[in-house]
Amino acid sequence: MPRSTLTALPSRRRGPVALLTAAAAAFGLLALTAPAQADSVVQLSAPAGPVPVDAPYTITVDLPNTSPDYASRAPMVNIALTGATATVTSAQASAWDWSCDFAAGTSGSCWNLAGMRNPVSITLTVIPTAGGTVTAKADAVSISNAVIGTATADTQVENPTPAFPFTGFFAPVRNAPAVNSVNASRSIPIKFSLDGDKGLDILAAGSPTSRQTACDGTAAEPVETDAATTSGLTYDAATDTYTYVWKTDRTWAGTCRTFHLGLSDGSDHVAHFKFQ
Repeated sequence: MPRSTLTALPSRRRGPVALLTAAAAAFGLLALTAPAQADSVVQLSAPAGPVPVDAPYTITVDLPNTSPDYASRAPMVNIALTGATATVTSAQASAWDWSCDFAAGTSGSCWNLAGMRNPVSITLTVIPTAGGTVTAKADAVSISNAVIGTATADTQVENPTPAFPFTGFFAPVRNAPAVNSVNASRSIPIKFSLDGDKGLDILAAGSPTSRQTACDGTAAEPVETDAATTSGLTYDAATDTYTYVWKTDRTWAGTCRTFHLGLSDGSDHVAHFKFQ
């Protein structure tokens, strides 16, 4: 029976790395391999979307852990969500000896309980709570705690269609892009209709709000105000009109602000003001 033999090496001295490489090649072994590409270490899949706000969807993270180079196998993976607000509500590993922790909601980890580098598929349930792009990122981590592969996926999330038929603010407020001129500390009646009585629970949490903005020189037109001392929302069935009395601050004199009327259907309606 023929035997395998090693070809004699040249007599010149060779470094240890060269000797190891030559020996591995002679035996048909994979020696000193470069780290595996990210997509061979970890894969991540998620729906491209659009996904409605508050509708759960799933993300799948796979660690094949089949590389002949054990340094390119991962006993742990870190996963994080960025971009539009979304939360991981559950994580399930396909292998019994893997565990996950996503107590932080937007990030977490899954790992092999014994530090083994066996194949695993991890399914995450995600609930988005705001429109935009949710980016999921998975980092495969080696036994020496080094990141050896990364995968990402984006999911588009859509805000629901506004439920309230808002058509604009009524007089005395002029709609954007017009600028309303007001004396600071006066109360402004913000009037609008939603095509019928939708109740008084129509404002988003914390709404309405206002933010200081730059005065761009646009001519401002005066707004009729009153001396009411408190803010509040009322509805007049006879005219089908909602009125929010907005009490302004005297310290706003000489500034410009944008008023935001956020409704509970997720819509946001603005009006611009310049204070004297």
